[in-house]
Amino acid sequence: MQKMVLESYDRTLERQGAIDKIKSMVWTRRYWSPGELKLLVPFSSSAFELLSRSTFIAKPGDDELAEIRYINIVQNKKGEEWLKVHGRFLTRWIKKRLVLAPIVTTDRPQNIIHRIVRENIIQPTNPRRRIGNITAMNVAGIERGTIDYASEPLENALLACETVAKNSKLGFKIFTNLRERTHHFKVYAGQDLTAGQNINTPCIFKEDFDNIREQEYIDSDENHRTTAYVGGEERDETPRRIVEVGQTASGLDREEIFVNASDVRQNFRDGDGQEISLTNAQVDELLRQRGVENLEHFKKVLSYSAKIKPKSNLVYKTDYDLGDRVTCINHRWGVQINVRITEVTEIYQKNSADIEITFGESLPTLIESLRRLKN
Repeated sequence: MQKMVLESYDRTLERQGAIDKIKSMVWTRRYWSPGELKLLVPFSSSAFELLSRSTFIAKPGDDELAEIRYINIVQNKKGEEWLKVHGRFLTRWIKKRLVLAPIVTTDRPQNIIHRIVRENIIQPTNPRRRIGNITAMNVAGIERGTIDYASEPLENALLACETVAKNSKLGFKIFTNLRERTHHFKVYAGQDLTAGQNINTPCIFKEDFDNIREQEYIDSDENHRTTAYVGGEERDETPRRIVEVGQTASGLDREEIFVNASDVRQNFRDGDGQEISLTNAQVDELLRQRGVENLEHFKKVLSYSAKIKPKSNLVYKTDYDLGDRVTCINHRWGVQINVRITEVTEIYQKNSADIEITFGESLPTLIESLRRLKN
């Protein structure tokens, strides 16, 4: 195994030095949310200087940087001193902003995600809200239809991007050109590498091919909801508009929720201060889309995670990558599923490297469940 060497950069993307004494590192990439870094190195004054808070860390072969946000120095019973470092990929910068001006539009989902970032981070009206040195890459080659979209009042920009991205199965990230010292925002779509298609070379993970180990399969409807009643603004003079989404479900298979969308108004001012008046049909369509977005958080969960053998018939980042849809087969469990690679965790220790992959969507964490109950 080639020795892992990380590079440290300051906020101007000036190189500070290299970190080569690494006990362990976990580098996690995610398709529609920021990735993260966990690093353990022997403590030294030089390492502490290179791994200070707000420092950027670059890993060979990746265009995403991790920004250090947590530092912990510990001494164990043997007297050994260790430096524990946690960081988040720069895509987390989107979380620093709220969606201030309302966005009500009918557009492709990739364009909506770009607009959220452009209006609140890259080119906001208030220059103090701008996060410098970020440009947006052109969206091309993504086949998605249009959707009706209305932002929620003062919604966090990252949550808004994640909602649209998950609904449309798109990924997004902030990546960096170290040579030019620039950051770029990009929306992208993974490839279809499933067994049933004939455009790309299929990517199949199964024990018979000796490319997979330590598997876990989850099929859950614990959080599943089928039908949403979406309520619009409440006005004294007219009854509240209620739109039903997912009305075909019935009997024991029907699971209902209410979605409060009182922020979707018939008359409002846009970001430029222009008075906008929507028809009843337009309001109903926005309410319907809000219901679709909320039901996306309450889908059945089909999750398949596994450790992948780094040296096998399939090569990471060559035959498959984050965001691609692949086929996973386990004959003993009677499982064959076409699922998307939504998370890749690269684990580096002294003499070994492992890759853990999550296919599909994992069961919701406690924090995500609480957020969904609140919504």
